[in-house]
Amino acid sequence: MNPLDFKPRSLVLSLVVVLSTLLGAAQARSVPGDGALPVVQLMPLVMKHEADLNLTGAQLDALAAYRKTAMPARIAVQNRILELRGRLRVALLDNGPQAERDALMQQIAAAEIEHFKGRERCVENLRQVLDAGQYAKLRQFYLADLR
Repeated sequence: MNPLDFKPRSLVLSLVVVLSTLLGAAQARSVPGDGALPVVQLMPLVMKHEADLNLTGAQLDALAAYRKTAMPARIAVQNRILELRGRLRVALLDNGPQAERDALMQQIAAAEIEHFKGRERCVENLRQVLDAGQYAKLRQFYLADLR
């Protein structure tokens, strides 16, 4: 191509392609619903159904203390999963090195297990704080929400 034959339209089209590629990579890093539903998520239901569960003051205090310590760790793990998934998505789309993709998959798997264990600890805590009848009610609320 002769440099004197340059057309502004070509420049615009080239810029659009480059910008869309950059924006696409940024969008690929984070998508709605990327974290998927937790394996079990009971604490929001406990808070929603406090009155239905007839929670005592001591139970409310114990649950608030648990949330205060567990929530920052849970949020950090979930954010890590989202960040890793975004990096893997881009590596897959851009045909990144296989070793990088494998490492990201392993990191995601480890972070997901950490997340599952945190959810498990939460359920165990609820079993200790709630009485059997309250826990059975909470379980029913959760199962009804899944439908």
